[in-house]
Amino acid sequence: MDMNPRTALSGGMKRTTYAAWFWRPGWAQGGEFWQLELSAPQLRAVQSLRLGSHSLPVETGRFAKIDRQDRCCTFCDCGAVGDEKYLLMQCPATHVVRQRFSCLFDLAVPPCMRQLVWGGDRMMVARFMLACLGEVGLIGSFEIFSECHQQFAT
Repeated sequence: MDMNPRTALSGGMKRTTYAAWFWRPGWAQGGEFWQLELSAPQLRAVQSLRLGSHSLPVETGRFAKIDRQDRCCTFCDCGAVGDEKYLLMQCPATHVVRQRFSCLFDLAVPPCMRQLVWGGDRMMVARFMLACLGEVGLIGSFEIFSECHQQFAT
């Protein structure tokens, strides 16, 4: 079975995405995301992104029966599939967020979702995810984003 969510067959794609990008690897240190001191809406937003229960084109297109390769990001005009990895690591719309959270990215190593999600400070990763979701308007409440932004800005 192909474990790359961008090239695997459609059957079981959500499982493949979770296994490849969000499943906790054996080498991960520290606590789980659900143990973080986040408000309920913040935790729900982080967990929804990790579990594929969100409004990114890769998910909304699945319900609309759009071929995966045609589920393009709606936050930029690059024509790339709008999946979790694209939002967090590549989309020009979230570039400014990646710059603010540059400490999460090891410039010597090519970007890897599992390393991003599990390699560093879990709270910082959660705040990064929330900031990306807020930057593109996918968070249901402005307070979630602004609270996260204020905590990080200090």
